Amino acid sequence: MIFTAPQFVLFFLLFYSLYSALEGRPRKILLLVASYLFYGSWNAKFLLLIVGSTVLDFSVGRGLARTDDPKRRKRLLMFSIVGNLGVLAFFKYFNFFVGSAVDSLGAFGFQVSPVVLNVVLPVGISFYTFQTMSYSIDVYRRKIKPTQSLLDFSLYVAFFPQLVAGPIERPAHLLPQLAQNILRPMRSGWTLIAIGVFKKAIIADSMAVLANLTYADPTQTYPVALWIGTYAFAIQIYCDFSGYSDIAVGLSRLMGIDLVQNFRSPYAAINPSDFWQRWHISLSSWLRDYLYIPLGGNRGSWLFVQRNLILTMLLGGLWHGARWNFVLWGAYHGALLALFRLPWVMRVEAWMDSVKGWRFPLLVLRRFFFFQLVCLSWALFRAQTLEQCGVLFAKMLNPSAWKVTEWFAEMQLSGEESYLILMMTIAAAIVLIQNIRPKGTHEIAAWIDRWPRGLAWIFVATLLTVAVALTPEKPPPFIYFQF
Repeated sequence: MIFTAPQFVLFFLLFYSLYSALEGRPRKILLLVASYLFYGSWNAKFLLLIVGSTVLDFSVGRGLARTDDPKRRKRLLMFSIVGNLGVLAFFKYFNFFVGSAVDSLGAFGFQVSPVVLNVVLPVGISFYTFQTMSYSIDVYRRKIKPTQSLLDFSLYVAFFPQLVAGPIERPAHLLPQLAQNILRPMRSGWTLIAIGVFKKAIIADSMAVLANLTYADPTQTYPVALWIGTYAFAIQIYCDFSGYSDIAVGLSRLMGIDLVQNFRSPYAAINPSDFWQRWHISLSSWLRDYLYIPLGGNRGSWLFVQRNLILTMLLGGLWHGARWNFVLWGAYHGALLALFRLPWVMRVEAWMDSVKGWRFPLLVLRRFFFFQLVCLSWALFRAQTLEQCGVLFAKMLNPSAWKVTEWFAEMQLSGEESYLILMMTIAAAIVLIQNIRPKGTHEIAAWIDRWPRGLAWIFVATLLTVAVALTPEKPPPFIYFQF
């Protein structure tokens, strides 16, 4: 498995002491060795996949630079796409597609023995596969020139702070930074690390307990409790995933490398387009540039555009994992994007943006309403089966079945549950603050770094101390490690 938290801290301290003492090419070699060591700590055999993906797309980039023949360039691009997606499909979707095909044949009366392989999903494969593919596609489109350094490109693929859960970096942004021989650490790195650790260890892990209790058996859970558990999961997945991104960006800044911002107050969104400009920004922009726009984007008839939106989100849902609930989650978000592009909905939104005197109350109302829609999508995401998805929606969308008074009468709070409610209140306050001033963690870290130096360090030390003191003995892994 990937390093435990104490092991990673020791690993990073040893690495950083050597990294700070070196310069130029030796520093890059150390960084690549550390990245491979970090990934190999989970399963050394899967280092071959990263090395193979690196060699494949580096070679494709060099080949594209040596020819102007359109047919040969297309063949090289297809070689990269088929190679990368083929490996991803085998490791992530083989059993899913085989099982689905067998079930479909069984529905028509054909009994087939499935071919099931014990395929282990390599951690982070969805992230680094999309990252290497974007390099080949951008070189093919002549948006960037291919790098001549295999060392720099290997670092681009395997850079350990963001290797297993993003953000998904574009070559035009990360490769030039890795090519530098002098990298200057940025003070805001420690601030981002402290904020990320606190979000994960204190808020996300506390919300995980509440969400797990709620979703253990949705059929036996009161509908009002399902809503509370879903709110808890909404906060958990945000603080867990954005916390990892903050830590990754912070570690990178200590090495003089600036990664992209992956979250920007997503629960302050007022519609689906706004949400996807705030949530997992590196993935949503990747899907836009490499899938939605090639499909036709906004060009063509209204129905054609809706098709593009729904297809993009279906594939975005499937990217998260080989389960039908992820496909349904993607379809749900595709339907929301299509719904909010209906002409009359767009006219209503335009009116709410322009009405005088009521703009702020309407803005609060729109954010609250859309947050409920997002939480319904998280219920689909958190469910394990299609049957659970049906149960959740049937209960959560039927107010007459909520039985609030019965649930409240049976509720007896233990000490742990009281603590969880306290953490839920704190997390809700954070969401509320984000709605008042919808800023991303990068902007917050930049603001803190303008404080007097001593005060900023006290803030960082306090967050880290509280996180370490309250972290459970066996904290749950980051949610997005499974993707």
